[in-house]
Amino acid sequence: MMDRGCFNGPGGPHKRWVVPPTKGAFMPAGLMVRNRLENKFIDESDLLMLGRDSLAKSGLAVAEVTARAVAPRSGAYAGIIVRFDGAKPGDLTPPDDPAVNPLSPGTPNYDFYTLEVVQRIGYDSFTPDSGVLIAKNKDSLRGRNGGPNAFNSYIWVIDAHPEDIAVVDYVKPDGTKVMRTVADYRQLNDALFHAGVGSGSLCEWVDEPNRLHFYVLDLHKDKDGILSYTLAARSLDGAGPQERGVALAPFAARVKLKASAARAPYILTNTGRASEAGAGVAFDADVYRLSVSVEGRGWTAGLPNALAAVKAGSSSPVTALVSYQAGAAKSATVTLKAVSESDPSKFATASIKVSR
Repeated sequence: MMDRGCFNGPGGPHKRWVVPPTKGAFMPAGLMVRNRLENKFIDESDLLMLGRDSLAKSGLAVAEVTARAVAPRSGAYAGIIVRFDGAKPGDLTPPDDPAVNPLSPGTPNYDFYTLEVVQRIGYDSFTPDSGVLIAKNKDSLRGRNGGPNAFNSYIWVIDAHPEDIAVVDYVKPDGTKVMRTVADYRQLNDALFHAGVGSGSLCEWVDEPNRLHFYVLDLHKDKDGILSYTLAARSLDGAGPQERGVALAPFAARVKLKASAARAPYILTNTGRASEAGAGVAFDADVYRLSVSVEGRGWTAGLPNALAAVKAGSSSPVTALVSYQAGAAKSATVTLKAVSESDPSKFATASIKVSR
């Protein structure tokens, strides 16, 4: 629990012991789902418990997860666990040598994934970012990661930016800049996943060997500023018993822009049906992938979010972003497409006429 806690401050490892502790050694590092569950700070009733094999049977799950520094908001969870269950339990990732590949978790002896939300409040005030933290975990506190430099590692963070962070660690007296090494724990300062197209990070993670797909769909803040994210987990090997379907309609057939950039609104409807087996409210939704195109000289279109989750029988607003340049045509047609992630054969399109 206390590992790296002395680094948990704005000064990082070079300000470990400052009195008073304003630059480091301020408090323990934020505890992840696996630590909190182990120490009974939370229990399984606070979590959405899923399995790799069971997701293939139940269909994808969608849930809201509240920032870990506070108690989960009503109807939300403290995190999500996806266990490596099935006929061949355990991590199916091919073995790798972390001495050769420093980005590798090494020996595939992990047992489950965790998904949680970090917000820079409370004991997470000194974390470098807010977002969604995805990690592989082991049931045992022992389990070496392999290679000649093997060490015990029971939580392995999935880095949304695995490339070198390229940040200066310190400057020598002669002015030489020393960069953070690839193995520096601060390489994970940009590891969190975010929602949306322009978030600066990834909004999804696919684990092909373990046949899992995770989505960061949307973010919310309540009246007190507490952050929560809508997350989803899906098996690549099964869509579940739900009937899948989708409809898309323009909120208005025509939109006249009052500025050179605006939103084109649509209504996305899940025309499918929830499972009669009553698997639970987390399994009543589907995830849709959005794409947009525009026809018109000098016009461009984009998306603030390329993913959306809608419960069966319900509708949700989605938007496209449209803009025009000087000399553009007087009008253009913006077409949005929505495709079910559970069943890509289910898709819908809708168009809006925009003018300036």
